[in-house]
Amino acid sequence: MKVEEIAALVNGNVIGDASLEITGTAKIEQAQKNDLSFISNQKYEKFLTTSQCGAVIISKTINISELSPLPPAVIQVDEPYVSFIIAMEKLQPVSEKFVPGIHATAIIPDSTKIGENCSIGAYVVLGENVTIASNVVIQHNCVIENNCEIGSNSIIYSNVTIRDKSIIGERVILHPGIVIGADGFGFLPQKDGTYKKIPQLGRVIIEDDVEIGANSCIDRATLGETIIKRGTKIDNLVQVAHNVVIGEHTGIAAQTGISGSTKIGNFVKIAGQVGITGHLVIGNNITIGAQSLASHDLRKEGETYWGYPAKESARMKRIEASLRNLPEALKLIYELEKVVATLKTKMTAPKKIRREHQPQSNSSTYSSGYPNYNR
Repeated sequence: MKVEEIAALVNGNVIGDASLEITGTAKIEQAQKNDLSFISNQKYEKFLTTSQCGAVIISKTINISELSPLPPAVIQVDEPYVSFIIAMEKLQPVSEKFVPGIHATAIIPDSTKIGENCSIGAYVVLGENVTIASNVVIQHNCVIENNCEIGSNSIIYSNVTIRDKSIIGERVILHPGIVIGADGFGFLPQKDGTYKKIPQLGRVIIEDDVEIGANSCIDRATLGETIIKRGTKIDNLVQVAHNVVIGEHTGIAAQTGISGSTKIGNFVKIAGQVGITGHLVIGNNITIGAQSLASHDLRKEGETYWGYPAKESARMKRIEASLRNLPEALKLIYELEKVVATLKTKMTAPKKIRREHQPQSNSSTYSSGYPNYNR
C-alpha cells in the first residue's frame, strides 16, 4: 500500500512522501525503509529522529517542527495505536486458515450435532448430546464433554478441555491448555481435620466475543453458574473460581486469581498477579493495579485501586510517599526519644534543699554572740 492509501484508511494527514510504497509493519526502533511503524507512548518519541522506517503514525499532538531528520513519511492521527492496528490488519492480514472437515481420528457420537463448515482436528473427543454451531474450529486433542454447546464462529485451540454442561457463545476464542468447567475448590473441613468434598453441580457460561488465554481455568459453579459475560478478555494463567460472575468487556491480565462467588462489574481492568478474595463485589469501570490484593468490596465506580491490601489510588500514593521517608522519620523519632528521656530524667531527679544565708563570724564576735575581748 502507498502511504496516501494508509492515511485515507485511518483518516490521517500525511507529511512527506505520500507515494512511498509500504510492504510491512515493525517496531519503531527496528523498522526498515518499507515498513510502517507508530508511536503512541512518549517513551518512544526519542526514536522518531533515528528510526529507519519508511512511514510512521504519530499523534497530532506531537510537535514535529523542531525534529530532524524525520522518516520519509509521517501520518498524523488522533489515535496512533488504533490507527496502526487498522493499517496492520490491511497490510498483513492473519494468515491462519482452517479447512472445514472432520479428522478421521476424531471420536463423535451419533447424538452430537455439528453445523456447517466446521473444522475438527485429530483426536478430538466429543461427548453425548454436544451441539456445535456452524463455522466452529476445534483443533487437535480437545475434549468436549456431554451436553455442551459451542456457538458459531468460535475457535478452540489444541488441548482444551470443556467439561459437561458448559455453554460457549459465538466468536469465542479459547487458547491452548484451557480447562472450562473443572470442579470448584469446595471442601468442608471436618472435626477430625479431614475434608469432605462439596459436590460441584453447576456449570460455566461463556458469552459471545470472549477470549481466554492459554492455561487458564474457569471452574464450574457449586450450584448455579459461573459466568463470563460478553466481550471480556482474559489473559494466560488466570484462575476463575466457582460461582464467579465477570461483567461485560472486562480485561484480566495474567496470573490473577479470583476466589469463589465474587461479582466483577463491566469495563473493569485487572492487572497481572492480582488476588481477589471470595464473595466480593467489584464495581463497574474500576482498575486494580498489578500485584494488588482485593480483600474487601471495591465499589467506587471509575476508581483505581492498588496495594496490599488494595486502597484508593490517592491514599496509596500518600502511603508510598511516607514509606520512602520512613528511614529519616525513624531516625528523627529516635533522636526525639533521647531528648524526651533526658527531660524525664531531669524532671524526676531529687530536688536539693536550699539553705538561707548565714552571716559569717568576725574577729570581734564569738559564735555565741558575745564580744570577743581577746584581741
